[in-house]
Amino acid sequence: MVIACSSSKSASGNSSAGKVSASNKVEDLNPATDLADHLKRVPGVSVSGSGSSATAIIRGMSSLTGSSEPLFVINGTPISGGLGAANSQVSVSDIKSVRVLKTPSETSMYGIRGASGVIVIELKH
Repeated sequence: MVIACSSSKSASGNSSAGKVSASNKVEDLNPATDLADHLKRVPGVSVSGSGSSATAIIRGMSSLTGSSEPLFVINGTPISGGLGAANSQVSVSDIKSVRVLKTPSETSMYGIRGASGVIVIELKH
């Protein structure tokens, strides 16, 4: 499997977004691997636990709402329920790209729901 990683820097030098996109040989992914396992390889994301009880945290983010789990957006649709809900809706072999949004300017379009960061998942179809 080939994974390409990149990050952009803002004027202040802080990393603002990481993007992981699977390119060649996506069909070689182990179908038993779930979204939580896939996100463990994404720069800037920490995943604790596994399966439906897994939780994700974007490193360096905190929230006033008390929840530290980021908002998941799949093909432009925000998903409530965190990583557990996203995990049940996404097959790893269908992932086209994953972007991690951290800065206020990137997450502002999601309002308070994006206060702990946003993980944007684009599917192939």
